[in-house]
Amino acid sequence: WTLRQIIAGNKVRAKEAFYQGLYPLVPFVLVLIVIGFQLVPLAVGSWLYSTVVNNGIAVFAAEKIAWATLFFLLAVLSLYMLCSSVFALYIVTLPNMTPLKALRSARQLVLHRRWTVLRKILFLPFALLVIGGLITIPLVLYLTPVAEWAFFTLSMAALIVAHAYMYSLYRELL
Repeated sequence: WTLRQIIAGNKVRAKEAFYQGLYPLVPFVLVLIVIGFQLVPLAVGSWLYSTVVNNGIAVFAAEKIAWATLFFLLAVLSLYMLCSSVFALYIVTLPNMTPLKALRSARQLVLHRRWTVLRKILFLPFALLVIGGLITIPLVLYLTPVAEWAFFTLSMAALIVAHAYMYSLYRELL
């Protein structure tokens, strides 16, 4: 709610941000649970691949490639489903919005644009990792006492940047 108000140009007080921002908590958590279920194929694929490779079940390169391909396909399935559901987190905070209605709206939002949206979503962690590395690595090498605080600050800033980026992407899709 607060991010939506700030981007709209409205002045927000801390009291309003606290009370108005908490009312859609239960629907938000329900959408998070759906997102958790959508991550199951990724988790199963990861578990299968690590179990097969670490226990010596897949010995030859062809076997490892086959299991890696299965893991990759399950990961793509999870990412495909998550592509729309992450926007449902923002949609569900709208007034009078239910979780199922938000998930349907998010699916309609990315309809016929899912791979483009997925590319833009996957760009975010890559960009944050590169920028964080460019800032953190020199600090670790040359200013070690400051590195811990810089990493903490960058982590907090990354959270804000990620939500602002995702909300801007959501607004762009409207």
